[in-house]
Amino acid sequence: MRLSVLIKTYNEGGKIAKCIKSVLDSVRGIEGGVEIIVADSLSTDDTVEIAKNYDVKVVQLRAVEDRGCGTGVQLGFQHSSGRYVYFLDGDMELQPGFLPQALQLIESDPGLAGVSGLLRDRTIRNWFERQRNIHRPTTQGELACLPGGGLYRRSAIENAGGYAGNRNLQAYEEAELGFRLHNQGWRLVRIPVVAVLHTGHAGTTRSLIERVWRNGRVASGGVFLKLALAQPYRFDAIRMFIHPLATFAYWIIWFVSLILADDWRIFAGLAGFGFLIYASLVFKKRSFRDAAISMLLWHIAALGIVRGFAIRNLHSPNTEIPSLVLKETEQEVAVTQIHIAKRA
Repeated sequence: MRLSVLIKTYNEGGKIAKCIKSVLDSVRGIEGGVEIIVADSLSTDDTVEIAKNYDVKVVQLRAVEDRGCGTGVQLGFQHSSGRYVYFLDGDMELQPGFLPQALQLIESDPGLAGVSGLLRDRTIRNWFERQRNIHRPTTQGELACLPGGGLYRRSAIENAGGYAGNRNLQAYEEAELGFRLHNQGWRLVRIPVVAVLHTGHAGTTRSLIERVWRNGRVASGGVFLKLALAQPYRFDAIRMFIHPLATFAYWIIWFVSLILADDWRIFAGLAGFGFLIYASLVFKKRSFRDAAISMLLWHIAALGIVRGFAIRNLHSPNTEIPSLVLKETEQEVAVTQIHIAKRA
């Protein structure tokens, strides 16, 4: 099998049909064998029923507690067989033309572990989408990780630990994979071609912030750092979280000062320093609101790091994730029937 396209889903009933159709259009004409796998994290809507209408393999978690971004990636990977695997979210639409270019590039460069393209948001409805649109990279070059999905070499993933997504992570699974690959000497690149259109969540900025706190996703930063501290890329991981870590250090200084110091000038200096950071952000972002949201997210991320470090009993990322195969592809069904007939 040359290529596996893995679609990670959770309650994507309104988007999964467009996603699968876009993949079917994109893989048309690709030789060497292609499989499409929908990896579902126990959706409570009609995502799975819609997916079953297409010639794709549908697999699903057994346990609700296994839900997570890293689990979704690994679930699809453990059911795949392609020499190259493309990771896609169920709210994305793969664009024609990207996969042939990415396959040609990765097959021509034996040191290349992954290739991504550009992501375009269909709508800008909240602060997160607006910031992604403002800071959207548009140039080709080497990257530390492939945000927004990408095409990977299976042998590179196997060389870098053997798992595509760390099941302990509800976020940052792409960064964790990128760090592992770089640690083994592999390279990742982005090409200046639109790879996916992204629909995203319809929630407001406030509702999305509340959601990541309620579902525990905010703790992924702490889990990520906790796992990274034992790895050679620990300092790269720390730099990735420099703002929330600096925010946490700021809290510690306040706390120590409250206990040990009795000088109003120290508190005035700390307050002034905080205001200076905010003023710098306002100048950089040209927005009082955007600066305030950035600082709020630093504080939330700092709390998330504490919360993540407190999590115990993490799973081994190489342990197979309990799952069910809900639907095979027509080709797999035909092969199974042939085997049954031979045995008879």
